[in-house]
Amino acid sequence: MTWGTDFTTTVRTDLVGLAADVTEKIVDALVEWGEAGPPRSRRRAIGGVEFYESEIAQNYLIAYIIDASRQRFVILWLREKPGLASP
Repeated sequence: MTWGTDFTTTVRTDLVGLAADVTEKIVDALVEWGEAGPPRSRRRAIGGVEFYESEIAQNYLIAYIIDASRQRFVILWLREKPGLASP
């Protein structure tokens, strides 16, 4: 079964201007998640909201909320991993 994906305005902005290879890795991961569902490791909670964060394209972390009952996930944001200097 296929999982649906939604994007917040924040993540749409985060994706602008990324290197082509990074964008390709992100798209590949999201396609894979659409088929098998997103990973459920690295669970976090802020202000009572539970979300997950996964490493993607080696230098980035992507955060998302999972609605397993509807087989959907929402991408919240994409950020550089802490401690990495921008090129």
